[in-house]
Amino acid sequence: MASPKTQYHPLQWRKSPHGTWEREIDECEEFYNSSIRDGEGCYPVTSCASFIIRTSDTVTTEEDEDRRIENAFRKAWTILHHDHPTLRSRVERSEDGIRWKRVYSTFEDEEEEKRWLDSTFKAIDAEGAPLQWFNNTSAPFKISTLFLVKPKEKNNYHRHLFLRSPHDITDGVGVLQLLNNLFKHAALAYEEGARYTLPAWGNEHERLSPCLRLVTETPRSFTESQIKRFEEIQTQNGIIYTHPGLLSLPLSSNPTTSQHGKRQRVALSVSKATTENILRSCKTIAPGVSVTHVFTSALALALSELQPRKEQSYAVRYANQSMVNLRPHCRHPYNTPEHAAAAYHTVSAQALGVDLVVPASTDTGSERNVDQLSTIAIKVRDYFNTVRPVSPSDENIIFAPMVFKSLTAPPGLDPHAVSETPFCPVPLSSIGNIASIVSPKHGPFELSSVWAASEPIGAGVAVFLATWDGNIELSGVFDTRYHNADYVEKFLGYILNCALEGLGINWNL
Repeated sequence: MASPKTQYHPLQWRKSPHGTWEREIDECEEFYNSSIRDGEGCYPVTSCASFIIRTSDTVTTEEDEDRRIENAFRKAWTILHHDHPTLRSRVERSEDGIRWKRVYSTFEDEEEEKRWLDSTFKAIDAEGAPLQWFNNTSAPFKISTLFLVKPKEKNNYHRHLFLRSPHDITDGVGVLQLLNNLFKHAALAYEEGARYTLPAWGNEHERLSPCLRLVTETPRSFTESQIKRFEEIQTQNGIIYTHPGLLSLPLSSNPTTSQHGKRQRVALSVSKATTENILRSCKTIAPGVSVTHVFTSALALALSELQPRKEQSYAVRYANQSMVNLRPHCRHPYNTPEHAAAAYHTVSAQALGVDLVVPASTDTGSERNVDQLSTIAIKVRDYFNTVRPVSPSDENIIFAPMVFKSLTAPPGLDPHAVSETPFCPVPLSSIGNIASIVSPKHGPFELSSVWAASEPIGAGVAVFLATWDGNIELSGVFDTRYHNADYVEKFLGYILNCALEGLGINWNL
């Protein structure tokens, strides 16, 4: 735990009179802490890896192999928390009952450590596909938890890890870095067996991660000119969002009527050949246009084409603010996987607005919006170039606290509350090439699939774009109160179709 070379700041970790390590939380952590749904423990972020074992060792029975794998991951889960102690921290009210603070305490004895390990490491034998278990069976949790899922079917040797954490502790990049570190430790523990020893607890607090405010060049207080500039951006955003035809995903025809829906994930994978064709075709649109820009444009197009037709054509607008990874702009060592257990990202201060037209019901479809893909992709490229930081002193980093504060619901208001006719916005987060974060092979463990996802706010649908093993994967997380899996999967296909048609590519899933 390195401290900035400044006088004590309430956001810095320090030892309390109770023997715990404590600090106040910043605006990013407060946003996610305030986004917890009633009865669900935390607002989660998840990474998942499916894997098989390649080993020449002779194992006497399947039960012995299962035990060896489970022991390896139990040890790895323990050492991951020794390396990243913030994973085991918690947020609670300060003594004055007004502020929130993050608290960490080391284990008092081996019994406490065992209770923690038994409660956060879950070995599951599941029927059916692992995603089916995740969507329908996985329970709410309060602290970072690891699920090792093994199918019950005979001759199915794939196992699946779900690493789930509160979003105020880590983010999409961080949870993948944690997954990579977990496999690294598990591979060593698997190969060394009883010879693999765990470190002693007691000094791990030195590796507690600071909050976002302290690892970037965010000022302690903002100048009048900075506040004025942020207010100008907010005014511009207000104009973008003040539109009678803001696009959202129409409700499914038969969403569940349950008061408490489940958040579920569906995904659509694209073949290597089509992926290569997409990547190649994106570059021909204009310099700097990427697959992220194209799929963001395709998402806007798909939403516009799913809107109800009326007697007259009408204007619509896709509006969104992009997630921005700030890890490359954090001071060393906070820009490395050593501090994966931290939420080092922001939401862009500026909003994106893409204007489209829903044709009249009598329109034959000859002038489809999809023909506009290239034009929209260039606009999206220019927007991303504006909101992506170029230096640690960039306003997109400095304004992060004010952005999160503006997005945080006031006390007593539920951020997930929706109108009587739910508005379902659809943001897209681009994770990039996951193999650049998670190695496909760790000793005897070979990873066949890896993904990461968070959850939408309210009735929204969160869409994620990523690449693994040369395949683009488009996925969506939704609330079953407003949508069903088949509907969202078809919607993902519609986005892909808009991208392919706009690029002039034939389907080849």
